[in-house]
Amino acid sequence: MLVIAGIHLSDVPPLHYERELFYEKEVRSVTANTRADGEEFLRIAARTDLRPTTLVRPLTEAAATLADLASDAYEGAAVLVP
Repeated sequence: MLVIAGIHLSDVPPLHYERELFYEKEVRSVTANTRADGEEFLRIAARTDLRPTTLVRPLTEAAATLADLASDAYEGAAVLVP
């Protein structure tokens, strides 16, 4: 699943539709986030000692990253970057 959470002034990088979105993959967008929402989330996270686990991988490895997530190859969230 590709999640675009937040409003950015730059375009989302282009996707290879078949490779990155077909075969039961999903794209979700959250357009209602505001700066205040983000600040509130960070305050709550600080109180709960939230420690996210992320793995940064290139967008070109989207298919392999999804396969890894599906097979529980690691815990946390994967972040794809251009």
